[in-house]
Amino acid sequence: MQTAGKRSPALISSVRVAIKYVAINGTTAARPQAKSVAHRNAHLRAMARGMPCLLRVQGVCTQDISTVVCCHSNLGIHGKAGARKADDQYSVWGCAACHRWLDQGPAPRARKESAFMAAHLRQVLAWRAIAMDGESAKDRAAAQWALALLNALPHMPPAQSIQGLQAINSGANA
Repeated sequence: MQTAGKRSPALISSVRVAIKYVAINGTTAARPQAKSVAHRNAHLRAMARGMPCLLRVQGVCTQDISTVVCCHSNLGIHGKAGARKADDQYSVWGCAACHRWLDQGPAPRARKESAFMAAHLRQVLAWRAIAMDGESAKDRAAAQWALALLNALPHMPPAQSIQGLQAINSGANA
């Protein structure tokens, strides 16, 4: 036990180390971490227009394709933080009613997370279909961009394999 006025050599040593650290580095406070760069793809977001709602919240969804927009995840693991939206690869196509429910509805957080994750699985499958055989090169490129960031690119067989599969599917001998 220490008496008032006497300090242990270990305490004095640790105080000296702290003083040297402050003198050399200017502070002992933790430095703020650099913000991560947001992953954004305007064409991927625009692709939502006219698509079916993938959120499909029971009792909420209108399935009105004229109101479908790109709905971002509200989960921190997907890049959501304060006013910052999640990265675009963590988005799903959703009608206005489902989007409102996801962002502002009274449902428990766990239910919203579950609904978003199920919709995101459907979204990844839709992007894979577009990446393999989308109508426009821009659509294919945007879908491939999102899938690459998710590490979910489908296996893209060489052209000869595709021709062989098409022949098999049509009943012809390859």
